[in-house]
Amino acid sequence: MNDTSDGLIPMTPSRKRLREGDVFQLKPFPGVFFCGKVIRINVESQDSFVNGMNLIYLYDMQTAYRAIPEDLETAPLLISPVIINRLPWSRGYFETVGNRPVREWERGLSFGFWDFLHKRFVDVSGRPLGREPPYWSDYGLASYAVVGKKVRKTLESRGLPMGHSPL
Repeated sequence: MNDTSDGLIPMTPSRKRLREGDVFQLKPFPGVFFCGKVIRINVESQDSFVNGMNLIYLYDMQTAYRAIPEDLETAPLLISPVIINRLPWSRGYFETVGNRPVREWERGLSFGFWDFLHKRFVDVSGRPLGREPPYWSDYGLASYAVVGKKVRKTLESRGLPMGHSPL
């Protein structure tokens, strides 16, 4: 296996501009892909590290091929939503395979982020939520290494040995 410290196997790098609704894949095992979707581009936030970045969802749907599964958006999330820059695409860890409109339920999904500085849950823009959402992660810009580690941790918690195809 081409194991990397970030838990992802590089594919084809791209500098193509991201669009809302872009469906991408990442590869944690040889021959196994998980799908994600760009939900928002150019996030507006008072946090300078988050402002202008992208909100993505990673779906709990694995495939053995590079294509968009018909029922992608019906799958639950593999990990909580993440705010990320373009680096995973330019380094080849995420590869765009198509584009599908962002659905209303995707826009309305109940999620948030834990703001360590202010000790509260916030939305993607940094505004307080006042409650713990069902999906949440740390507030701030995540790297592809963080995404890879979260995916790896989730898959390992299911008893899937890294380096072996679960298909």
